[in-house]
Amino acid sequence: MLPVVLVLLVATSALAAPGAYLNIIPIDEAIAPKDSGRGISAFRIDQATEITNEGEASAYLLTFAQIIKDLGNDGDRVSQALAAAQTIAYLGSVSSGVPGDACASADLINTVVSASRSGNNQAVRSATAKFVNYLSSLIDNIVELSVNPEGVRFAVGPRGNCAAGGRNYQFEAAWDSILASAPASSAHLVNEQYCAAKRLFKGFSVVSNNAGALLTAVSLPSVNQAFQRVIPQAVNFLSALPSGNAGFAASDLKQGLYNSV
Repeated sequence: MLPVVLVLLVATSALAAPGAYLNIIPIDEAIAPKDSGRGISAFRIDQATEITNEGEASAYLLTFAQIIKDLGNDGDRVSQALAAAQTIAYLGSVSSGVPGDACASADLINTVVSASRSGNNQAVRSATAKFVNYLSSLIDNIVELSVNPEGVRFAVGPRGNCAAGGRNYQFEAAWDSILASAPASSAHLVNEQYCAAKRLFKGFSVVSNNAGALLTAVSLPSVNQAFQRVIPQAVNFLSALPSGNAGFAASDLKQGLYNSV
C-alpha cells in the first residue's frame, strides 16, 4: 500500500530551532482535496503538483506547499494570485535534477526592497520585468517535467552570477512587504508561509535556499500584481500539467506575464 508522509512542525517562533516529525500513513487514509469548481484551488494545485517527486522535498518545502493549497481556497484575488505564482515557483524549484542558484530571485528581492524605500517605482517595474523572463524559463522547465521527468533528472537549473549564489538577501524586509499586502482573509496563512520560508532561507541545503528565495520573490507585491492579471492563463496552465500537454497553455501564460509588467 502506498504511504503518505504527514509533516508536523513544532517551534515556539520563527527564530526557534524547529522540530519536524514525519508520520507515514496508508494513502487511502489521506483525504484528497475536493474540486470546488474554482480555477485556483487546493484541488487544482494538488493535481498540478502530482507531476513532481514530492518524496525528495524537504519537510519545510512540503509545509509551504500545503499552505499554498490552503491559500488557493481563499477567494480573494490577491490570495488567488499568490497561490498561482507560488505553485509555479514550487514546481520550478524542483524541476531540475541539479540545482541552479537563487541569483535571479535574490536580485529581484534586493532591488524591490531598496527601490521601494526610495520610491523608485520604475526600478521596481524593470526588476519585475526581468524576473518574469526568468520565470518563463522555469515554466518551460515545468512543462518538460510534466512530459519527460527522466529527461530533467540530469538537467541543471538556471544559474546567474552573484555572491553566494543568491542565498543571502533582504529576507525580513521582503516578507514585511508581503505580509503588509496580504488580505485579511488569508493573512494567517501568509504568516505561516513566512515561518516556513524562513526555515528554507536559514537551511544548509542549496535546494532549500533556492526554493525559499524563489517563493519569496514570487510573493512580492509587484509580482503578485502581475499574476492578478493572468489568473485565467495560470488556471489553464496548472490544469494542463497532469495531462502532459501544457505547451500551449504555457505559451499563453508567458505572453500574459510579459504583457502584465
